[in-house]
Amino acid sequence: MLRWFSIICSMIYVLATTNVGEVLKVPLFVEHLMEYPGSVSEFLVEHYDNHKKDADWDTDQKLPFINPPVVLMVHAQLPEITFHIEKIKEIIISQKPTVDQEKDFSSSYLSRIFQPPRFC
Repeated sequence: MLRWFSIICSMIYVLATTNVGEVLKVPLFVEHLMEYPGSVSEFLVEHYDNHKKDADWDTDQKLPFINPPVVLMVHAQLPEITFHIEKIKEIIISQKPTVDQEKDFSSSYLSRIFQPPRFC
């Protein structure tokens, strides 16, 4: 019972918040297509490509995906970001002395079990 209740609630939510509700208008689409004297492609072009007002305008507006409901509209505006890059004129690289070149380095650590790291 709880499973069916959750399925029904989910279906109501999906039909109310998305354009899936337009699928429920398919029988009206088929009925209107059967009344149309031309082919299916002519029907689609006439009704879905810049449709103009005619005698059955009210029926045409009930076709699926003619006027889909606006479910959610999000408007986001990102700030304008500008970059100013200056050309680097001179790069100075200074080398630090390695452990072997340091004067304060004592080699007595090398004979012990716990040694300082060899590479930095």
